[in-house]
Amino acid sequence: MDGLRETLGNLVDHRVTQRFIVFVLFLNALTLGLDTAPSVMGEYGELIDNINTIIPIIFVIEVGSRFIARGSKFFKESWNVFDVVIISISFLPSGSAFSALRALRILRVLHVISLVPRMRHVVAAMIRSLPQIGSILALLIIISYISAVIVTHLYGEDYPELFGSIGRSMLTLFQLMTLEGWAAEVVRPVMETHPYSVFLFIPYMLMTAFAILNLFTAVLVDSMQILQQNYTYERTEQQTAKILTDEMVDVKADLLALTQEIRKLRGEIEDRSKGAD
Repeated sequence: MDGLRETLGNLVDHRVTQRFIVFVLFLNALTLGLDTAPSVMGEYGELIDNINTIIPIIFVIEVGSRFIARGSKFFKESWNVFDVVIISISFLPSGSAFSALRALRILRVLHVISLVPRMRHVVAAMIRSLPQIGSILALLIIISYISAVIVTHLYGEDYPELFGSIGRSMLTLFQLMTLEGWAAEVVRPVMETHPYSVFLFIPYMLMTAFAILNLFTAVLVDSMQILQQNYTYERTEQQTAKILTDEMVDVKADLLALTQEIRKLRGEIEDRSKGAD
């Protein structure tokens, strides 16, 4: 049994197998997307349906092999639990109330993150940045809420569609923050009756769109740099360990060859001693 687990583990973790699974994951995403196009389904519907039938079987074989190889450790990895849930959804009966859930099989393409090292680093950088991003987001919400209260009192009566309530004001301020139609749709119309409103809107946009939002980018870039340094350090350590291992193998081979030479010389000396006697 241990031999079978080791064989399956080596097979599942092999680079060729991993690349094949990545290919199947992208093929799964592609066919599920094509399944929404009536014109494509009208011409290639049978082929796409056959592929969508085979892909879950491949996923079952892959996850089953990993389960046998990992044993009780299988469910300690969050990606394994995620795969089991998504694959189980794939086999819900079509035509039932749960048929729409079968489309959630597209989520399994996220498993590529665990297979591609660079993607893992990007996700790790985002997760590592969550505390700082949370603080920045809280600051942004506070500033937006304070600004929403102010503009609702100042302009809510004249422009109810933009600032008629706290919710509408925050939505309008969010539009200002994204700089989407900020001048033509918000600032210029309000300035027609409130010319000094520009002294409120411009500082708000400078503070949010150009300052706070750039903090998100700065935090992510900083995390990426730290993870890249760690990744480079780990790669250097791995390369150093490989070099040392190769050198040890060479030294061992040289010592073995030297030992054989010594034994050969010792045998020749003993033969000569016996011949002299």
